[in-house]
Amino acid sequence: MIEFTEIQSKLTLRYLPDDGEGLWLTEKLRTDGEATILKTFTVTKEMLIVAPESESETDADGVPNYGEFQFVIGKLVSLSHSPDEDSVVAEWYHSINREVLGIEYDLLLTRFLKIDQRSFVAERGISIFRRFNDFKMSELRIGGKHPDDLPEEAFRQMLQDFPTTTELNHYARARISAIARNYLPIAEDFGAKYEKYLNKKRSRKGSQPLSAVAPYESVKFNDLADKIEAMLTDPLSYTEAQWQAEILDIILLLFPRYIKAFTEGPVNDSWANKNRRVDFLLVDASGYIDVIEIKKPFDQKLVTSNCYRDNHVPMRELGGTIMQVEKYLYHFNRWGEQGEKQLNKKYGQELPDGLEVKIVNPTGMIIMGRDNDLSKDQKSDFEVIRRKYRNVVDIITYDDL
Repeated sequence: MIEFTEIQSKLTLRYLPDDGEGLWLTEKLRTDGEATILKTFTVTKEMLIVAPESESETDADGVPNYGEFQFVIGKLVSLSHSPDEDSVVAEWYHSINREVLGIEYDLLLTRFLKIDQRSFVAERGISIFRRFNDFKMSELRIGGKHPDDLPEEAFRQMLQDFPTTTELNHYARARISAIARNYLPIAEDFGAKYEKYLNKKRSRKGSQPLSAVAPYESVKFNDLADKIEAMLTDPLSYTEAQWQAEILDIILLLFPRYIKAFTEGPVNDSWANKNRRVDFLLVDASGYIDVIEIKKPFDQKLVTSNCYRDNHVPMRELGGTIMQVEKYLYHFNRWGEQGEKQLNKKYGQELPDGLEVKIVNPTGMIIMGRDNDLSKDQKSDFEVIRRKYRNVVDIITYDDL
């Protein structure tokens, strides 16, 4: 068993042999001057601390003949960083001796990090920090408040995800059987067993962010629903511009992939050889644009009350809006690279650094009308209309919102 203790600004490794004697360690230190504990910690006679009450139990070289061993493997150091221009923060770390772990970088563990054997040694005697040699880093700091530190939570998760003996056995069987079953009558699918094991392991360790975030999302959506209901009780008190601005804010909250909305977005009409204006141009997190039309709700319905050949067809306002959006999308696609240059010139300063507007098959969104008082047949025909256009235009009623 090993333990870690801070003594007079030194980090020590305390080793208590399972047999209570540790004769093998005594012999290695006496003959070779160094020894490796748990395939991970390489210690020397010079690192050894001998407690005063144990001096009578040492040999001529000061090596304990039995009992416990204690080695200095690190020292306490203070490092400073500036979280902002007006302050400097000093933090204490245990700086681990590179030679002890056989590492090629500086390892610094915050003084408040709880460490034990599992912090350094994985199953089958795998040295955890020696694996970081492959990354060719100069320094690894864990648990502090510096922005470059590996957070303690991430470090714990890394230790938890280190492959166990069971996982390694599953993996070995899966790799071997994948080749051998082409030539040998291996009935059992070890590859499937390995995947099943991984799926169970991952589900058990999932952080389940939905459970953590859902209560806050519920508050947001309830507030938005209340806001829309209040607006719908008295839409005439809003001007067209005011109504559109309010609904647009709600749309940006409901569709977080959109990070920006521009009013009066330009688009070149190559047919008429002139520029037109789109009510609202949406830009997503990758820079791709979409078009949105927002109409105030009035008493007119979205589909006709009477039937044409047993069908409720779109009202003129709905059909005209769909046609308008489709033409905008057509013009944007024809505008292409030249349009991207003009849009970036116009909106580039208002976008995050490095983000550029892109025109790649934009889609449309129409917010208009109510469907709460449509008959069953009207709703069915309206849904047929929506699904007909949904690969290009998404038609959303205020009752949908």
